[in-house]
Amino acid sequence: MMKKIPLLFLFLFFGTVNFTAQKVGDSLKKRATSLIYEQPDEAISIGLKLLKSEKNVDELADLYLVISNAYLAKKNNDSSLFYNLKAENLIPKTTLPTTKIKILKSVAVQYQQMELYEKALQSLDEAQKMIEKSPKKDKEYLFNSGFINNIKGIIYLNQSNPDLALEKFKSTAESFQKLELDKETAAKISINYYNMASCYLDLKQLQQAFNYFKEGEKYAKIFDDHIMTAYNLKGQGVIYFQKHQNEESLKVLYEAEKLAEPFGDLVLNEAIFNLLANNNLAINNIEKFQIYNKKSLEIQKTLEQDDLQSYNRYLNAQNVEQEEINSKVEKKFQIYNWFSIIITLGLLTFFLKKILDMKKKNLRQKKLIETLTKSKQTLQEKLGLPKVV
Repeated sequence: MMKKIPLLFLFLFFGTVNFTAQKVGDSLKKRATSLIYEQPDEAISIGLKLLKSEKNVDELADLYLVISNAYLAKKNNDSSLFYNLKAENLIPKTTLPTTKIKILKSVAVQYQQMELYEKALQSLDEAQKMIEKSPKKDKEYLFNSGFINNIKGIIYLNQSNPDLALEKFKSTAESFQKLELDKETAAKISINYYNMASCYLDLKQLQQAFNYFKEGEKYAKIFDDHIMTAYNLKGQGVIYFQKHQNEESLKVLYEAEKLAEPFGDLVLNEAIFNLLANNNLAINNIEKFQIYNKKSLEIQKTLEQDDLQSYNRYLNAQNVEQEEINSKVEKKFQIYNWFSIIITLGLLTFFLKKILDMKKKNLRQKKLIETLTKSKQTLQEKLGLPKVV
């Protein structure tokens, strides 16, 4: 009995260590997920550390998505695409439908950011098919349906179809409003109202747009979501600028600049700096115009370089995929080619045998006829019968 105690102790000890490690890993992953928008660099750091020891395919995919989304929050499309492609490659190996849906949604957002709208819509439609298997009132169904409609709305808005985009955003609002109001839901609602406001802005309905930017700001402030507050303040700054209310525009834009600073969102910062430059130019503050115009141009250059890198990565991935397809086609062609050769040789052998058999048969028949003819002539001669000519 005494010998079994240490083994049992070690078994329980290692079981506890693994369970504790798993709990720590889950806790860190949740923390990384919560920091994606507020502290993307920290989220990336945690995700990269967890990757070193993770073996489970679904957990690996989750970590790739955390890192990818954090880079996307920083508007670093190239690095985001790198980890998204890693997650996408795991789809055939994943066991959980929820993981597959998360990957497809993340990939769709990536393609939408890169303006590869057809690819984005394909991923969204594939995810929608999987989501339809869930109960319609289920939290996951409502959240995922709202998310998909929101991304589709953004695509239609970017394709200069604000009316169709508004339909999708209104469907998104219906889904999100049915969910319990927590930090994540409030953020999604704030994003959705920001997008609706952008539609009204495109439709030149400035008051409607302003109202939805204010609603987006309201929901962002419920849980102190500074990044979405900054986005909606930027939207208000656009409307004030279009109305030539430059002082009011500068007021909300300076506040947006301060709130956005910790996040490193290049697209948001570029928009804020550009608006600050134009407003300062409008009131003849040339010094500040030059400062913010320089900042805006620097970010534009960074974004252009990042877009170029991400497109190169995408094209390289497509080339690899095409090479794999070509390789498979070539192998199949070789198989079919050998199959055709074997069939052809078989048919040739069959026909040659048939021809030879027919020749042999004809030869036998000829010899038989000759033999019968000779026998008949011999018999006639013996009987003294005249030959028939």
